[in-house]
Amino acid sequence: MRLTSRSLLYVVCLVLSWWTVAQDMLQTKLLAVANNSSQLQYYDNGENKDPSIGILKAVLQQAQLEANVEFMPWVRAFSIAKNKPNTLILSMIRTPDREADFHWIIKVSNLSRVFISLRDKPENKVDDMQQAKQKLIAVVQGSASYNELTANGFSEQQNLYVVTDSELMVTLLESGRVDLVYDDPINIRSTLDKRGKKDLAIRYKTIEAENERSSYIAINKASDMQIVNRLEQAAREFEKTAEYTRLLLE
Repeated sequence: MRLTSRSLLYVVCLVLSWWTVAQDMLQTKLLAVANNSSQLQYYDNGENKDPSIGILKAVLQQAQLEANVEFMPWVRAFSIAKNKPNTLILSMIRTPDREADFHWIIKVSNLSRVFISLRDKPENKVDDMQQAKQKLIAVVQGSASYNELTANGFSEQQNLYVVTDSELMVTLLESGRVDLVYDDPINIRSTLDKRGKKDLAIRYKTIEAENERSSYIAINKASDMQIVNRLEQAAREFEKTAEYTRLLLE
């Protein structure tokens, strides 16, 4: 059957429309949400800094994609990433309850979770969760640490002081308003050092396998699969580089 000029024009316009939509989808400027962390990523003097930002930039460049990075309280960042397609989040601990809601693009850090006290307050040192239940612990709202503690019987009514970010958590520990924080010692030490508190010593139990965690850059599960595939392919290529190894261990 021969196409009329009008029909042919319609087909051409339809194909061009589909092509334009496809191009727009791939050229979408993604949103990346994050919570300030002196160990992993933070915003300072108009610049996004630290290892997770370096890994994100490298993967985006390899995938020929762009993303606006916005820093905000963790609970808001997590909510946006979980509910808004084409939204990346960094750096998020990979846990079973989060697994199905995201595509896990690339690991950005190896970290740990232990109860941390100030060395000059030996009465606050604990070795396990049962001992910790007798103390007041600062923890970030909605974080993996918060979820882990509440799942083990901790509560805001009894022993948790819930805050919006890790900076506030460290402030409470430093000032003695809480007994403990449940976090990564390197992150706490880094935050104190940047505040000029290098002489303020912290104490925690020896880190064992049960305390080890991994955090990732992830993207909303309902995101465009063309974008997801490009990010995943770019991540697998970047993982082969010495630069990735350096950033992961930094």
